[in-house]
Parts: sequence; structure tokens; C-alpha cells
Amino acid sequence: MLQWINDRMKVIGWFFLMPLSLVFAVWGVHGIVDFTANMDRGLKVNGQEANLEQVRQTYQQRLADATRAYPEGLPDDVKKKVQQSVVDDFVSTTLIDQKVAEQHYSASDADVIASIKSYQGFQVGGEFNKDAYYALLKARGYSPEKFEAEQRVLLKAKALEGSLFVSSFATAKEAQWLTGLIGETRDVAYATLPVAKFLAAQKPDAAAVKAYYDAHPADYMTPDSVHLSYVELSVPAVAAEVAVDDAGLKAYYESIKARFSEPEKRHARHIFLSTGTDEAATKKKAEDIAKQASAPNADFAALAKQYSQDTDSASKGGDLGTQEKAFLPGGVADAVFSMAPGTVSAPVKSAFGYHIIQLLEVTPGKQKSFEQVRAELEPEYRRTEAERRFTERQEKIETLAFESAGSLEPIAKALNLKIQEVADFHKGLENNELAGNAKVVTAVWSSDVLGGANSKALELSPGHVVVLRVSDHKVPVLEPLPAVQARVEAALKREMATKAATDAANDLAKRLLAGESWDSALKAVGGSTAAVKGKAAADAVQFTAAKTISRAETETPREIVSGAYVLPAPAAGRVSVGQKPTLTGDVVVYAVSAVKPGEFKPDDVAAYRKLAQTYSGGELEAYVQAMRAKAKISIGSTLFD
Repeated sequence: MLQWINDRMKVIGWFFLMPLSLVFAVWGVHGIVDFTANMDRGLKVNGQEANLEQVRQTYQQRLADATRAYPEGLPDDVKKKVQQSVVDDFVSTTLIDQKVAEQHYSASDADVIASIKSYQGFQVGGEFNKDAYYALLKARGYSPEKFEAEQRVLLKAKALEGSLFVSSFATAKEAQWLTGLIGETRDVAYATLPVAKFLAAQKPDAAAVKAYYDAHPADYMTPDSVHLSYVELSVPAVAAEVAVDDAGLKAYYESIKARFSEPEKRHARHIFLSTGTDEAATKKKAEDIAKQASAPNADFAALAKQYSQDTDSASKGGDLGTQEKAFLPGGVADAVFSMAPGTVSAPVKSAFGYHIIQLLEVTPGKQKSFEQVRAELEPEYRRTEAERRFTERQEKIETLAFESAGSLEPIAKALNLKIQEVADFHKGLENNELAGNAKVVTAVWSSDVLGGANSKALELSPGHVVVLRVSDHKVPVLEPLPAVQARVEAALKREMATKAATDAANDLAKRLLAGESWDSALKAVGGSTAAVKGKAAADAVQFTAAKTISRAETETPREIVSGAYVLPAPAAGRVSVGQKPTLTGDVVVYAVSAVKPGEFKPDDVAAYRKLAQTYSGGELEAYVQAMRAKAKISIGSTLFD
């Protein structure tokens, strides 16, 4: 039975389509159920309050990601979309958690254990490894208790989605349609018209250059810049100061020595009887079997093969393998770890039924000595001690940043930090970590910091804090045309060449649609279907003859694959044609000459299952939206301030 549960949990964990997983990964159990007394009333769902710190931390992370795409400043509408995504995720996760509690979904200890053991990151050589488990959790800042609590919440949510999945189904016609669509192939030929081919021909006159300059003043402004001074506190820098001595290292070992202990393990067999509809009869039968198994010279393995309803272990004489107590269900674990080797238990009740247990062997626990783990402890101790000292100094730098007003000197002196300078700091500054951080950019251009005050201590990432101060603020001004003449001419030539390439692509597409061959159509725009020997010149038209591609094609550029699959199927003897600009600004023209649907087999279970998964994902989304329509949701206006 235990093996059966473990196997089924592995299947369930991967079988269901889980749009929930990403949301739970963001919010975790603390975002849902582990609220503290320091809650803000800015966001509530049916009376359940959001953890303000969690909300704002998630917002800052997403804001930083979005800012990388907008080096000149994040537009307000994008910022609002980021805020809305954070709120939506919290609301959805909370509603699911509330529904799970209302419907009394549960996850047993055995379920949680099976889920944890199935994670590949906790396995070594395909087997669960306790050391790998603890090490990975510590690296991610998790305690075992927190991670196990999250797993229990996630398993309950999986149970909710699982109930939707089992009610989803697909007809043969739908499965045939999906298989044909997903497996569809297309024959595609394409040509790339590089902008470089048309650049040399562009000769803008002075009037055109002036007109372009006048039409694009924002492109030729000096940057909004400041002279930035800052002090920086980080865990790696603090770690370099930590000296390791035997006394400190031994004290640290004593505080965590349980991690280096290998608990007692026991090797047991069992005979399992499912409770069924008549529990009294099952219990009586279990008692009779226990008497047979306890008799002198009884063959427990043979009895397990005869009576046990745990089919996986019955074929092995009821063998459960060698297990730690933590990885056995409660009642079974207590029995196994209270028995003497060679003895047989009375029937033991579990959530699944009755077990008759025989203990075969006891493997005593082991404890690694300080000397055995010293080399492993030293870097960990250094890091832990650095984190402790960093936390102390972080509190101090936060206080000094406020108290020191318009100077970094007191902070630098008190914490022995160097004041660092960036003479011309501006948004989009290349090769500068601070310029790419949303918190820094927001702080530098805030009214307080521009006015000469220190910024507050900004946590750029866990273990990395800075305090900023600015001077010499230079507002943007339009550079005179003579100073940017070369840049203006280059931009105008590029624009003219891009238009010329687009015009040539339009002409090529028209010729192909009219029935011309690729060879004839390409000659009209200065290209050829002839194979190029060696590396093609940057200004050469490049042609790729027709080949069969799939939706998962990786060798063909993505813009061509995506474009080809939205074109209509061509009539016999004709082609469907499309064109697109590439990421480099060139223009590509592609033609689909044949479309072949994927092959459907009526007995293809995977096709039905895939479509049912798609349906269940949509049903879950609709389910959450229906709950949201009825929920009482309040969002404070200062939630993200």
C-alpha cells in the first residue's frame, strides 16, 4: 500500500496541468495562510488580509524585471499592469485556498512525504537523499517545516484541480482536430532582404537631415544625469572579514549536529487489508491472520502473498524496505519503531486499513563527528556568521541613512565603508548594475534625493544594500544639430533603407502570389536562388529553398515559423505568402506551398488526455473567475506606496 501511494502521487504530480504552480511558487504558504500581526489592511479577500511585505516584495521583483525592457523609464500603464498582476495572483491563490478549506480537501502526511521524495532536486542517483534535501532548502532560505507546509497547501490545490480534470473529456472529433492541428506540417521557402543591401543607395540632403532632426527631438536630448555617490553593504564583503576558529566552529556544529545524524532505520514486512464496507469483518480477519503469522515457524512472506491487498508489496512477501520513521504513516511508524526484530504485531489501524507487521531488522542511527564534517562546516559557518553580522549592520545603516540627512560620511565612518562615485549617472547607463535597478532609479529621481537628502537604505537583493546621495543634477537639453549630425544622418539612412527593403519585399510577395517562380521573382529585386559558397555577404539577399517544418521547428527563424502557421492553406499549384521584419530590422518574405495535418489514430489515448488537460485548465480559470465575481475584495489606494 505504501508503495502504491508513492507511485500514484508521482503520477498525479506530473499528470495534471498546473497553472496554479507558478502562483503558489510566488506566494507560497506565507502569502496564503501564515499571516502575522504586522498585516496591512490594504488588500483583503473575503476578510482574509494580505501580507503587505510579501505583496510589496513580489511587486518590486516584477517591477525590476519590467524595468529592464524600459531603460528610459517605466511607463505608468506598464506599472499599473504589474500592480494588477500582483493583486490578481494573490486574489486567485487566496480564493483557491479558501475553497479547498471549505470543501475539506486534505493532504495526509504520506501524501506530503511522497511529494517531497518525488522532487528530482532532492534525489541522488534516482533516490531521495536527506542531505540534498536539507542543503537545497537552506540554499533557498526555506526551513523543512515551511516547505512541508507549502507542499500540503499545494497538494490540496492539486486535489481541487484534479476534481476538475476527471470531469473533463474530449470527443473523438475534438481529439482528431487537436492532433491534426498540433502535428500539422508546412512546406516553406523564404528569402531575407537585408537593410544593408539598400543603405549605400540612400543619399539624404541637408533639408531631409534637418527635417528628421526636427521631427525626433527626443532622440537627441542629453541624458537626465546626476553625480551619484553611494555606500554599499553586502554579505560577500562582510564574509571576507570573518575569521574561523575552532571554538566558534565547534559551537556552530553543536547547534546543527542533528543535520549530520542518520536516524535509525527499520526493515519490515506487512500484510495489508483494506477496510472496505464492513470494518468489523476486516478487523476480525486481520486478527486471524496475525495469529497465523505469529505462530512458530510461520512463513510471513507466504501469508503476505496469500492475503495482502497491497499488490505491489504482496508479490515481494509484503516487504516495505528499510525506512526512517518519518517516511512511514503515523500508526504504522509507531508500531514498526516499537517492535523487536523477529516479532509480529497485532493488527495496526491506519487511514487506509489494517496492517499486520513483521519487523526484520534494525539499523541503528549514526552521528558524524565534528572532525568528519569540519571541511564542510567551515564555508557554511563563514556564510552564516557573515549573514548575522550583515543583519546587524543593515539595521545600523538604515538608522544612519535617516539620521545623517545629506551626507554619507557618518555612514562610511561608522561601518568602515568606501564612498563610491559615478560622475555621470543616468537611466540606461551601460555596464552599471545600479542603473538597471528599478529601486535605485526611482530613488535617485525622487524629490527628496534630488533635493540633497540621502536615500533610505535600499535592499537591491537579499544581502545587498545601498544608500544613495546625488549632486550636480543636469536636466535634459536638446543637443545642437552639428553635434549630432552623424547620428541623425545614420538614423535617417537606416529609416530610408528599411523603407526600401520593405518596398522590395512587397514587390517580391506580389510576384510570388502572381505565380512567378522564386528564381524569377528574386532576380527582380537583386537576389538569386543560387546556393552561396562560404559565408554570405552582409548585403546579400539570402534564400532558403522549400522545406517541411513543424510548429516545434528550431532551425528555422521563429518569425518565419510563427508567420507561416497563420497563413491560409494555398490552393493547388499556388502559394500563400507573408512578410515580416526581423529582430535585426531586415525583412523576410516566406511562402507556404503545402499543408499537411497531423495523423490521428482513434486509439491514441495521449491525444484525448492532452485535450482534456487543456479543457481542465480553462475550467479552473473559469472556476476562479466565478469565485472572484462573488468574493468581497478590497484594495487600498496606498497598497503599493
